[in-house]
Amino acid sequence: MTQQLLTILSAAFWGVLVLSLLVTAHEAGHYFAARGCHARVTEFFIGLPSRWRLAYRSKKHGTQFGITPILLGGYTRICGMGAANKPYLAEIFAYVQEHGRASVSEVVAALGCTEDEAYDAFELLVDWASLEAAADEQPSEQPAAVPTTSSATLPETYRTTLRDAALRTQFDDGFDRSSRLYEPGSLQPLPMPAEEFLQCERANTYCGKGFWQRFAMIFAGPVASLITGVLLMVLAMSVLGRSMGVNTNTLGTVDANSLAAKAGLASGDTIVAINDTKVSSFSDISVALRSGFSAKKPFTITYTPGGGAKDVAAQKTVTITPTEHDKVLGIRAPVKHVRLSLADSVAFTFDYVVQVGKFALKLITPTQTIGVVSQSSSVIGISLMASQAAASGISELFIFAAMISISLALMNILPIPPLDGGKLFIECIQALMGRPLSEKTQMYFSYVGVALFFLLFIAVVGNDILRLL
Repeated sequence: MTQQLLTILSAAFWGVLVLSLLVTAHEAGHYFAARGCHARVTEFFIGLPSRWRLAYRSKKHGTQFGITPILLGGYTRICGMGAANKPYLAEIFAYVQEHGRASVSEVVAALGCTEDEAYDAFELLVDWASLEAAADEQPSEQPAAVPTTSSATLPETYRTTLRDAALRTQFDDGFDRSSRLYEPGSLQPLPMPAEEFLQCERANTYCGKGFWQRFAMIFAGPVASLITGVLLMVLAMSVLGRSMGVNTNTLGTVDANSLAAKAGLASGDTIVAINDTKVSSFSDISVALRSGFSAKKPFTITYTPGGGAKDVAAQKTVTITPTEHDKVLGIRAPVKHVRLSLADSVAFTFDYVVQVGKFALKLITPTQTIGVVSQSSSVIGISLMASQAAASGISELFIFAAMISISLALMNILPIPPLDGGKLFIECIQALMGRPLSEKTQMYFSYVGVALFFLLFIAVVGNDILRLL
């Protein structure tokens, strides 16, 4: 029982550690691309959103960095990734700027909009970091006179946010803390028409950027994961090195109670022939054994004990009689620690990237989807493999992390929401159409993607549980 508990804890620790580091690299790609495109970024968190969190706020960029207890992912909150406009948006923004703070009921009375329109506008302005919920307000629990879709979960009162003398927010480039500061909730009259100032606010968000900037902000995540994976793989192969099998016909180890052990084969023996087929490498041995087992009848192995004597008279021949359940002989090639050259390490990594790319394409090929899913693993399987890799040494852990990072990069660009590829797909469709898709269309597309993602998650978790059983 104690050993099982330690195994579970070890798997959880290494799984969380590896995934957290790889998610950090992935989200860093989104973050730095957004900063490079001068878009507001309010949060950078490791872990899924939670009310419990450890965080600190950057004085330079205003971004809140932190960690949550739900270490199953991470997120970068880039302003303006939702809707680009709402009715009464400029009017409500100007009203709050002129009064410092305002409630939904106040703007409804002053501007003649509906509660839904007011809530939608406030929600969008908060998402842009143009306004913020009043700190002393809790989400409204009172039913509205007219049923609304938002009033039960959103605050009732909103206020202006921290700005400098030029009315830049703390999330904007050039924000000057040494200038006169407008504190949250203070009156901040606009120096220009509301619609014109709102365009300046929109320009600092995701939705206010051009197609290529939006594409870069999304695509940067998978690129960061790919670069991380490639660097880890090359480092492990060329600097740390790894244990690799030697392609020789001399045996490295023989499994206890295996067919080979029962026949008298031992470590250091050199196999020279299987049946009448001469072998000079472990690859030759593997091919000959597959042929021998598939024939489902006894076969012979000729070997030299200890591998040292070259005299034919020293050779021995044993007969292997496999049962219908026997599939392997129980021998392994000798292993040695090797470091590949930089060129060979890059070539090995490139080949692996190509393999993962083909695997990802098979996932969205209807005739091969089920087969691919049956070979996939969830966070449970990844955690167990991370623990096993860590037990094998730092090099194996680096290689495992590299494989996961490369897989994360390529699987993430599949055109399925909520993956990055789903967002890129929508961006490309909108670019081809020359206009944005309606919110309803995007919502339906997201629902279908999330449903597929959920089914995939259930399937791979089921795979891992069955493997454990």
